[in-house]
Amino acid sequence: MFKRVSCLIAVIMASVAFTGSNINAAGKYQWKAEGIKDGSMVYTSPVAGKEYIAARAVRVIPARMEVIGMVLRDVENYNKWMKDCTQTKILKVVDDKNDTFIVWFHQHVMLLTDRDMVLKSFVKLDYPNGKSEITAVSTKEMDYDSGKKLVRMPTFYSHFLLEWIDREHTRVTFTIDPDLDKGVPIGIANSTIKGIPGKSLEGLAKMVKKKDYIESAKISKYNKMINDNIKKGYLKEN
Repeated sequence: MFKRVSCLIAVIMASVAFTGSNINAAGKYQWKAEGIKDGSMVYTSPVAGKEYIAARAVRVIPARMEVIGMVLRDVENYNKWMKDCTQTKILKVVDDKNDTFIVWFHQHVMLLTDRDMVLKSFVKLDYPNGKSEITAVSTKEMDYDSGKKLVRMPTFYSHFLLEWIDREHTRVTFTIDPDLDKGVPIGIANSTIKGIPGKSLEGLAKMVKKKDYIESAKISKYNKMINDNIKKGYLKEN
């Protein structure tokens, strides 16, 4: 019970810090706190020109930043932890060194026709400032026909922000801004969107405990870069 309370306090404190510094940084969203759900602080925002909302969740995960990075780089296993993700496939490795990929994503929509999307995913590493960002946006650089009866989403945006707390803890912010296209009742769509980030971070928190990710992170380029920044004094090894 004490562990659970401590975890919730950590999430709340992280979210307060997040709200003060980053929540309106982009200016595009007007985030409203919805409370703690599935171990994360959840936010929603209207999106100009769309009936669908954007959603965001913030959670402190007791794992090294590079371990979380290895899970996020393992695109084809997203269906094991990401809410409503049925299948993913890397269509093209644009730049392996800089983690740039074109990806196909199949999203389940309960009681209605499933959606899919083609996304370009890229990474921005800023370890001297304790940050790592993974962004995925809809792209027309490649077309892909899965052979399934799916509705292609007009637009999709997602963003993971990893922030250094200490060597064994990382604050993760997951944001999604989807357009599910016509045919999905707005109430159902927005309820679904609202639940995806928190449930996904709950799944991510389980995946980072897997031995394969922990071991592969030890020999990864991310581990070396983080250790180099610790030695330079940019990151504190608490």
